[in-house]
Amino acid sequence: MILLKDFPIRELLKMSEIIQAVEDSLVELGKGTGYDLPRRRIHHTNRMIFGLLPGSFNDYMGAYLQVDRDRTLWREIIILFSVSTGEPLVIFQDCGINEFRTGAAGAVGVKYLARANADAVGILGTGPQAEAQLLAICEVRKLKQVKVFSPSIEHRAIFARKMEKALNRNIIAVNNAREAVEGVDILVVATNSQKPAFDGSWLGRGVHIDSISNGDKTRRREELDTESFKRSDLIYVTSKPTVTVNESDVFRMAQDGVISWDSVYELGDLLLGRAPGRNSEQQITLYKLQGLGIMDIAIGALAYERAKERGLGIEW
Repeated sequence: MILLKDFPIRELLKMSEIIQAVEDSLVELGKGTGYDLPRRRIHHTNRMIFGLLPGSFNDYMGAYLQVDRDRTLWREIIILFSVSTGEPLVIFQDCGINEFRTGAAGAVGVKYLARANADAVGILGTGPQAEAQLLAICEVRKLKQVKVFSPSIEHRAIFARKMEKALNRNIIAVNNAREAVEGVDILVVATNSQKPAFDGSWLGRGVHIDSISNGDKTRRREELDTESFKRSDLIYVTSKPTVTVNESDVFRMAQDGVISWDSVYELGDLLLGRAPGRNSEQQITLYKLQGLGIMDIAIGALAYERAKERGLGIEW
């Protein structure tokens, strides 16, 4: 067994490889040859959260473990076991897999749901998740315009400078959420907001939305308003069981009759041709991302094989 600690996943895998691993995991999950259990969380009285996401992909099984308090304290571990022998193989500790897994999942949504000619992106949020979303989307679309908004002038300026350097393209820091939402083909909503981050009436026809914030019945997150759900022609999630167990905003919207639960689809079913995709340039599509253990295991498996090839990690 090996341990990789504080080793950036991007030093082992290209973003394109991470995207492909996530896509493959969703296909296997949809086919029933990959396995996943909905996220479980323990909420402590001091606001510390322990999260567990189990999954199994090909020859590997294991779990993603998260400790989080208001995003000011964050720890993550991914542990992999051999399906055939049960042997523990690797522990990844604080290697940044979470944000790149989520960024890759967002890119899969953009790849299959955004218009083919989509080249303008608006981003609400400036944290690591927003960065990973933009990096991943650049792998599946050739972008001509990127706008970003955060309530913090400093944060959006720092984000713009950092991502300009990383992507070698102009990033526009705008002064309000409306400027980031209007006139874009792809909207990334990557906030910690407990209330809607924008007005759904601002959405242009044909836009694709990637929304990342997923609370639960203990810690509610509502970065999208009712109007955004009502105006979405197609609504996708990564896992309906996870949405149900966690009682996240998609579940609550269906429960309240804002949307029909039968019209919420899993992205894996789209990849397998079992669910409808975009059929009009005018449709608004919405993808609510939920992190799944099978995604982490698929990425971890590829990273483990690459680490073994390079002789990396501390042997236990």
